[in-house]
Amino acid sequence: MTLVAETQALTGFRFAPGVREELPAFRTRSTVVRLASLDNERLGVPRWYTLAEAWTEPGSPEGALWSRNPVIDVDRDDPPEPVLATGAPVIVLGAGLGAMPWQRAVVDAVRALGARVLVVEMGAIVVPGYADIATGGYGRAHGERLLSLLCGVREA
Repeated sequence: MTLVAETQALTGFRFAPGVREELPAFRTRSTVVRLASLDNERLGVPRWYTLAEAWTEPGSPEGALWSRNPVIDVDRDDPPEPVLATGAPVIVLGAGLGAMPWQRAVVDAVRALGARVLVVEMGAIVVPGYADIATGGYGRAHGERLLSLLCGVREA
């Protein structure tokens, strides 16, 4: 899935055409590629966190489901082709995606490797072609709604 984000407001998130229909494929176990940048490092959580710790209440259904997903952290010093050990769907998370060449290279490489790739822009600025879902922010409320959407617990 390679989609270009269009402005389609739905409870604050923007979705590329066809993304909402594809979400059930990402509600099984997925590999999460988290792009480290200044914006998403401001979450203030260690790199090994799955983000469930930052965005969900302890013992929540979303936290339990999301924590099953393996997380790969990629930063500017890593090769753009992350090692993806499974054929599982891939969710790419980051803020400011597409703004820096290394981030675009990672998104492009992951999309080239996988048939089911969902790119989530957590920042405020969406670069065309580099977001399937734009949340408009990376704080706890945005993250909690995103994990609820991705886990199928509640719709965003």
